[in-house]
Amino acid sequence: MKAHVHAIGVVDLKDQVHSVIFTTGVNVITGKSSTGKSAMIEIFDYCFGSSDFTVPQGVITKNGVIYFVILKVKDANLILARDPNNTKAFIKEENETAIAAYKQNFTRSYFTKEYWLPFDDYKKEIGRYFGLVLTDVDENDIKKKLTSKKSPTPSIRSFVSFMLQHQNLIANKHAIFYRFDQKEKKEQAIEHFKIFAGFAKQGYFIKTQELQALQAELRQIELQIPRAEDVRKKNIEKVDDSLKEYSAISGQVLDIGSPVEIVNNPQRALDRLLTTDIRVVPLGNQDSELRRDLEREKSRKIGELRTLRNKLVSIQSSISFAANYITDAQAVNIPSETVLQASTCPFCQNHNLTMELEANKLAKAIEWLNMELERSPYLIGSFEEEEALLQKRIDQGQLEISNIDAKIAEIDKQIVDLTASKSQYEITLKVKLKIENLLETMLEQADKQLEEKQAELKKRIEQSKDFLKRNYNIETKLREAESQIQATMAEIGKRFEFEESYHPINLRFSLETFDLWHETSDRKVFLRAMGSGANWLYCHLTLFLALHRYFCSLDDQCFIPTVLFLDQPSQVYFPSILDNDAKFDPNKLAQIEGEARKRPVDEDVVAVTNLYSQLVRFCEETKIATGIEPQIIVTDHADNLTLEGSVSFETLVQGRRWRTHGFIEIKSEKSDADPHRT
Repeated sequence: MKAHVHAIGVVDLKDQVHSVIFTTGVNVITGKSSTGKSAMIEIFDYCFGSSDFTVPQGVITKNGVIYFVILKVKDANLILARDPNNTKAFIKEENETAIAAYKQNFTRSYFTKEYWLPFDDYKKEIGRYFGLVLTDVDENDIKKKLTSKKSPTPSIRSFVSFMLQHQNLIANKHAIFYRFDQKEKKEQAIEHFKIFAGFAKQGYFIKTQELQALQAELRQIELQIPRAEDVRKKNIEKVDDSLKEYSAISGQVLDIGSPVEIVNNPQRALDRLLTTDIRVVPLGNQDSELRRDLEREKSRKIGELRTLRNKLVSIQSSISFAANYITDAQAVNIPSETVLQASTCPFCQNHNLTMELEANKLAKAIEWLNMELERSPYLIGSFEEEEALLQKRIDQGQLEISNIDAKIAEIDKQIVDLTASKSQYEITLKVKLKIENLLETMLEQADKQLEEKQAELKKRIEQSKDFLKRNYNIETKLREAESQIQATMAEIGKRFEFEESYHPINLRFSLETFDLWHETSDRKVFLRAMGSGANWLYCHLTLFLALHRYFCSLDDQCFIPTVLFLDQPSQVYFPSILDNDAKFDPNKLAQIEGEARKRPVDEDVVAVTNLYSQLVRFCEETKIATGIEPQIIVTDHADNLTLEGSVSFETLVQGRRWRTHGFIEIKSEKSDADPHRT
């Protein structure tokens, strides 16, 4: 997103305005320690929606009342302001004329109450200017319904991870991105990158939710298909039993199809059943034949059941024996030490080897015993598993015998019914009605259409995947983005002074995990293992410059502002805490460091000079390549450098040099100076 910070300011207790103006390209604020340089990044972060007020305690916080940022977003000019004593935040869009006259206008009277919004609304309103209007970014709508919790929508707060490199972060080997020490913030920034890069819009999430719902429905269908097959087998068995029962009482075969045909097409079987008249054969013997078959089946099942029970008894005995074996073995008193002595013949002085041979046999026996003891628990586990399996088969066998007894009882009941003056026709009619009810129940079962439903869902899933690939193709775009970022890192990285052992530098970055590493022919060297503050610094710079080159290449498709804050990048060469003079003097700083200094001062000055030269070069080349000039705001104590090319260090500072004064200079009431200091 084409955007840059126009100004950062503070209104103090006396209604004086203190502010710093910035342009696109490289902007440098240089000065000695404790002048308010690092406050710039904190004021911006605070006005850009941070819930914490982290401006360093001192002159600024003692005198500051309102903290504000003027932000240009494409054609809009946003005035963002915060008051630590106000739970609301100020946002107002202004025209160019008002911005030009801001020195006179941005006193406390400017920040009228109608533009102060509740904090959450304030962040959303800023986000609207950057195109963050998505209301639902859940890819799994089912999970959202189950948990009653929506995924966090993208926020401007995730932007700052790509924009801010604080003093304690810019050369950190353990962390690369601001706020990534909070797991939730890290996951959100990674997950929302595809949104910030313009790859995923609201339609993507709607279609993805639809795809997830279809896939979940398909999984449910596929889980039901095995159960449907079980129901089908049971229906075949029920139909077969009913047809045999009909034949046994009527003496006739009911010709409505085989059991398999009936289950496959219950409607046709029902139509044939309803048009079939009942006919009975008074002296038929089908009932006795059916009863005899059932008795034989029962006898066979009882034989199988007894065999299984005998096996179960054997297994239970083995479990008991193994348990006792372990108990007895654990009770054996094991000697804590042994002493082996060889005997010698008093006459010939030869050694007697019998003791050594017996000792070796004993050692082998102990080794065998230990193996047996180690194996015993596994042996019991194997027996118990087999016991459970046998018990399950026994239970199933008992159930099958009970079912056979029920069928025999039904035949016997028919005989009792005939004896009790019920006609053979009435009993046959009752069985026919039973078959009719069974067929109607089968018609009502929805499982008969599961396979058709499965095929339909698979087709719709493929259509949804094809739509997402044609219209969004997120995975391919992320791979292409990763490749483009790595190509830029290769170009920029070779310009920085990495240690010799990392030449040629070959940095890799994953958009899936946001890990950064140097890759050799045989391994990955992650940042934490690279060593040297200069290496860590250049890794950070290389990655963030490559990211912002990519953001600029996306133009307005990207939501992230093309603004990068770098706080104290030269600290790895010249520690800023030692710099308190009215002029930046690297040689004097080296003397103060003493033996702690590792390299010649001149080499470090060259490295720092090259750092700034490369920042300028990056902005110039990015503008040529993309049409957008990014903004880099550097707060540092390095000064008076002679840069490569036509740009001078002085033009980068443009009066932002705090050596004799700081960001806020409190004027006395008797002073004739302009109270609105820039």
